[in-house]
Amino acid sequence: MRDSEEYATLARQVYRAAGTIIADKTRSFGKGSWSVSIDIDETALDNSAYQLELAAYGQEHNSQAFNAWVARREARAVPGAAEFVNLVRKLGGNVAWISDRDASTAEATRQNLAAVGLWSDDDRLCLKEIGGKPKSARRQEVVSGTGKCSWNGSKHRMIAFVGDQLGDFPSAEEQIPETGSDSAFGSTCFLLPNPTYGRWTNAVTRIFEQEH
Repeated sequence: MRDSEEYATLARQVYRAAGTIIADKTRSFGKGSWSVSIDIDETALDNSAYQLELAAYGQEHNSQAFNAWVARREARAVPGAAEFVNLVRKLGGNVAWISDRDASTAEATRQNLAAVGLWSDDDRLCLKEIGGKPKSARRQEVVSGTGKCSWNGSKHRMIAFVGDQLGDFPSAEEQIPETGSDSAFGSTCFLLPNPTYGRWTNAVTRIFEQEH
């Protein structure tokens, strides 16, 4: 993930595809009437250095260790992310950063995003508060124009979602147009690879029968 040209090329490919789609979709949209949702970790910011440190010291991921990493503001940008967010803004759209990072890390997160050319003061940073709303509820705030993730009461069309896990994308129950199905991927939803962590690391779902 850190060193392979294949990973970097694939990440840029996903972001380029997303950019091509939104450029076509937004030709008739008014400025500031639409937005894209982007996850942060392993979607916009690369935390592989943190993963390497855990492995080097024989440690497992925990929120305290990760928050300490976030406070260092050392994550680099995922390839293609900066070009994509710049295109969104050039086309007249807004960026909602919807992440399950702790809300206590908001300032450090903004500074890290800014350091790698990803943050704008017109963005919305929608992190997870203690006992707070899931990503689905934060997406609804953007759509409805109410709540911390909204733009001053203005309803927004959410036309693209970029993430590295399926929870970064709307389910059918959210009733966001062109989402909630497998066919949404590649047209509204854009999935980046994450080979470092996820539910797959502790869930065995395939049983291989011994050949006779």
